[in-house]
Amino acid sequence: MVEKDNNNKIRFTDHDGYRQRAACICIRNEREDEILLITSRHKSSWTIPGGGIEQNESTNEAAHRELFEEAGVKGKIIRDLGVIENFERKRRTNVFVIHVEHEYDDWEEKISLGRQRYWFHLKEAFSLLNSYKQSQLPLFERFILTSPNYIQLIHHIKRS
Repeated sequence: MVEKDNNNKIRFTDHDGYRQRAACICIRNEREDEILLITSRHKSSWTIPGGGIEQNESTNEAAHRELFEEAGVKGKIIRDLGVIENFERKRRTNVFVIHVEHEYDDWEEKISLGRQRYWFHLKEAFSLLNSYKQSQLPLFERFILTSPNYIQLIHHIKRS
């Protein structure tokens, strides 16, 4: 199904009326002990890059497009974390772990919105998401649980 949101932007929904999205948890090393967060549209908080899937676009294509538009990075999908549902906001988000291979100095939403990106250690990323974007904690948790470094990452987050 196709519908328009409050900003007259086209949104694609599934047969249940859930908005279809793709999001990327970005890493830059094999330890997976840092992730990339970006500032929100209004620069009031930090968030995981992601957005709506466009017409005739696969979830993989949407993930790569959103990542480049919002964070100015490109990389390779290394894990598909499946779909996470947000019942309150009626969203189904396909989540991928991407190993970042290139960071660009300028990108679309840095120029148009002043969006920034930053690499955070997991404990700090968890704290920021817990404070500002609790709806994204299930994405973060699935990332941790599926990591080959699961035990080390749990210890890393729990350390004071």
